[in-house]
Amino acid sequence: MRQYELIDRVLSYKPDADQDILKKAYVFGTKMHGRQLRASGDPYFSHPIEVAGILADLKLDTTSVVCALLHDTIEDTSATIHDINVNFGTEVAKLVDGVTKLTLLESNLEGSKQAENFRKLLLASASDIRILLIKLADRLHNMRTLGYIKDQDKRKRISIETLDIYAPLAGRIGMQEIKEELEDLSFSYIEPKIRDIITERLKVSKKKKSKIVQLIDKELQRVLIDNSIAFEVSGRVKKPYSVWKKLEVQQKSLEQLSDIFGFRVCVNSITECYQVLGILHGEWRAIPGRFKDYISTPKKNGYQSIHTTLMGPENQRVEVQIRTYKMNDMCERGLAAHWVYKDQDDAGNDYLASIEWINDLVDILNRDGATEEFLENTKLELFHDQIYAFTPKGTLVALPRNATALDFAYAVHTDLGNFCSSVRINGANKPRRTVLENGDEVEIVKSKTPVALESLQEFVKTGKAKSAIIRSLREKKSHNHRLIGKAIIKSVFSSHRKKPTRDILERSFGPLNVVSLVTLYELVGGGSASGSDVYDLVFPNNKRKIRKKNYIEENISIPIHGLYSDLPAKFLKDTFLVPGDKIVGIIIPDKGITIFPVESEKLLKYEKFPESWIKLTWKKEIEFTFVARIIVKLINEVGVLNSITSTIADYGGNISNLILNEKDSDFYNLIIDINVNDNKHISGIVKSLEGLPVLENVKRFIG
Repeated sequence: MRQYELIDRVLSYKPDADQDILKKAYVFGTKMHGRQLRASGDPYFSHPIEVAGILADLKLDTTSVVCALLHDTIEDTSATIHDINVNFGTEVAKLVDGVTKLTLLESNLEGSKQAENFRKLLLASASDIRILLIKLADRLHNMRTLGYIKDQDKRKRISIETLDIYAPLAGRIGMQEIKEELEDLSFSYIEPKIRDIITERLKVSKKKKSKIVQLIDKELQRVLIDNSIAFEVSGRVKKPYSVWKKLEVQQKSLEQLSDIFGFRVCVNSITECYQVLGILHGEWRAIPGRFKDYISTPKKNGYQSIHTTLMGPENQRVEVQIRTYKMNDMCERGLAAHWVYKDQDDAGNDYLASIEWINDLVDILNRDGATEEFLENTKLELFHDQIYAFTPKGTLVALPRNATALDFAYAVHTDLGNFCSSVRINGANKPRRTVLENGDEVEIVKSKTPVALESLQEFVKTGKAKSAIIRSLREKKSHNHRLIGKAIIKSVFSSHRKKPTRDILERSFGPLNVVSLVTLYELVGGGSASGSDVYDLVFPNNKRKIRKKNYIEENISIPIHGLYSDLPAKFLKDTFLVPGDKIVGIIIPDKGITIFPVESEKLLKYEKFPESWIKLTWKKEIEFTFVARIIVKLINEVGVLNSITSTIADYGGNISNLILNEKDSDFYNLIIDINVNDNKHISGIVKSLEGLPVLENVKRFIG
């Protein structure tokens, strides 16, 4: 494309455009790219020109077109962002810099790197949405010329990313034509054989149905002319990728699809849209369930149109879309049309309000960062059909199809989702996981404290809800680790008559690479360090009392009489036996001897094999401590953990692990693993705990 051709395109929709800056950018780009060539063998500058041409076809502002001409200069030439700023101004430099940074991130598309690319794209787009438009135009031209890349795997990899990210993004900002072209180009490289087959079948089908299509077109025009409507009718054939998706979803053959061909009626006003609808429904029978009014209730991307399917001439199903010319322009060019209408009326600003979904995505990525989890959650925001539900005050909330009442709560506000205890749908009490239908009125019942969300994670559909639940569970886990870590440290220090004050504990920060008490407690509560480690670090010259070593089955022989020296022996899995407990051995072929508690229900299956049973007794002198487990139900009060850990420490027990499970708002279930000498030791600890008023009950768990 020559310089004057590009300028003429811009002047055709913006007569007062700054021609000088367009010429200057054209000359600057040509000079900087010099003799660089693309994979096709064309001069490299042909790519920026074509990207600028795409933006001009979209009738974008002059600044965007200038940026398109310059968007590769920083990455691929000796030009700097300072050069762009000096020659073309701050606004152009900011856009060029944004697009350049995104391009540099695309060298690695795997895993979390791909998520980071997407995150950066959305962050940059949130600051200036034109960066997204330029990036989409850049990707579109690259896809148009992708065939010149010889590496087949690279072509497929780029196509998958385009299909996963860029095509849905184009759809979500209403740029339907670019979305469909990106999808179809990607499809041609991902599944070339399938696309070729569908393309050929579409040609055959179009040829077979050409007469009926012409008849339907003629009849539509006749009916509208008879009713004195000023209109324009156009026919369309679905793209191969769109047909393929319908075949996949509906499990039908190509011949069974009724909406491969469709018609669009454009008129001047919204009133005429509904007038045309009445005329067509009066002339032909409407197909039940195939009517959608996206004018009164636009899609989340701002799309407006009436969709209906008629039983038309010769009993042929006819899919018809009815919209104004302005709606059609918004449909084809989406967000790009904003710059045309923003100075005429509020249509452009209304459209910008309709894409507030991008703020939800930015909220997710600001909180969650660059992770594969983020990428999956944001993809959920891009791929969806919609339903509409209402708050009791009548506020409309758009959600993806199959969204739940909990999705609705998170869509209104994150805190409303985190504190949602129950819901009322159309006045009836329903579970939070209830799937919503179009037109449902949803009332969220809010609790005073955060609710349990673990079981609901798999039921929500929106990226915002999934991200919020994961974040809430992560924060809850960290909170529990802090409580557990603090209790373990308290127990270890108390057993040696020491107080773990802030000043003392800060001595361990450097060696453990932590910066606060919170992170120290999390480290210990999560098992990455022990309370004993902390004690030894803060009192390096005042070692802990000499205690028995902990028994480790893999490294120490079992201190039990009656075992056969030629057979391996081990304790039954998930049991917590200590010296003094009544035990029995079972010889299991090819496995050796397994040591059971005598009260274990698992012994029942060996009753028919008395020859397998061995009488066992503990040795009298044992130099090791064993882990005993107790389960405590405690009242949810401040300081309760301190009471428990202090009691255990006073009785000579050493806590090795705590597991805190919330049962309800009044009680907690606490699992405590304690290193003890024998069953008398643990029995004494249990009895001492039973005397605490903050405990509902306590019992030992053997297995």
